Amino acid sequence: SAELCLVTVKDSPTKILEKYSPIRCDNKNEAGPIYKKFNPDVLLVATSSLVLGPHVNNEFTKLAHADSKKIICFQDYWANHRWPMNYKMMQLCDTILTIDELCKNFILQDGYRGKVVITGNPAFDKFRDLNVASERARLRKKLNIPEGTFVILHSGTGTPQTFQEDEITFKFLANAVRELKKEQPSLVFISRPHPRDERPNRYQELAPDLGLLDTSSIAMTENLIPVADVIVAMYATNLIHACYLRIPGISILLPNAGQKRLEKISLADFPPNGVGATIGIYKEKTEDLNKELRKIMAKDESLSTMKSAQGRFFVFDKKSATERVVAAIKSELSLTSIPVRLP
Repeated sequence: SAELCLVTVKDSPTKILEKYSPIRCDNKNEAGPIYKKFNPDVLLVATSSLVLGPHVNNEFTKLAHADSKKIICFQDYWANHRWPMNYKMMQLCDTILTIDELCKNFILQDGYRGKVVITGNPAFDKFRDLNVASERARLRKKLNIPEGTFVILHSGTGTPQTFQEDEITFKFLANAVRELKKEQPSLVFISRPHPRDERPNRYQELAPDLGLLDTSSIAMTENLIPVADVIVAMYATNLIHACYLRIPGISILLPNAGQKRLEKISLADFPPNGVGATIGIYKEKTEDLNKELRKIMAKDESLSTMKSAQGRFFVFDKKSATERVVAAIKSELSLTSIPVRLP
């Protein structure tokens, strides 16, 4: 019968996958013993966002490649294979599963010669049948937010490798919110730390005067998305969630912050900005940001253009991404002598 060994790196995935009893490996030197003990026939690995390490995924990939084992990689974000540790790993993979056509194009542009399969992202399946209006009402009742209140949700990116750019972005946003609160004192501002932020109280410390709403009773920021009238971030995954839920999103890419980070993986812009599914702010002018926030407050007709773009580029397939990933893995295993016993 088929066996599965699940390995996680660092806190966030370990907590998310806790019920599956993963083996935690935070040191690449521990990868070898785990690999040799289990001796897998196939390695399923994911691109990593741990730019500063530990590069555990790379170590498992090198070990599997040295043994001539089949390696399948799942990529969950545009162009993140361009981070040095992922680029090295990608070249050793037989097949890459990725989220959409744009992701596939980036991979092929960068010289990958293996198979690329578009599956969508299983992490987004939870939003397929979500009723945003009813969930918004439930969340606002839970958080004691009065009906008709305008809610801004900021999604932080203060990971160890991006916290400096994240703070620059947040301080800019906080200044804009201060100005806006003069016109809209009832405005509610929520700021959520990234799951890997080592200073989870960062935003409260940076802007104690803004009365950030305490939402700690809701563990995952993605479960809080429907409460907001607008999601604001540098380039967080929560902006993609907003696109699927048809909620306005604003991506703040200042020259010395977000733009600088995207340049490291040769992206000129956050992709949803480029297709009009979110709004990009590129200059350090709070009036530019507040102009867009006022439009969203007023339900300006320009919002229909954004929602139209969201409806065109962020659409769920008839089959869930989970089903498509499972089908792709089964297909790859059918090309080997390994018994296919996935559900």
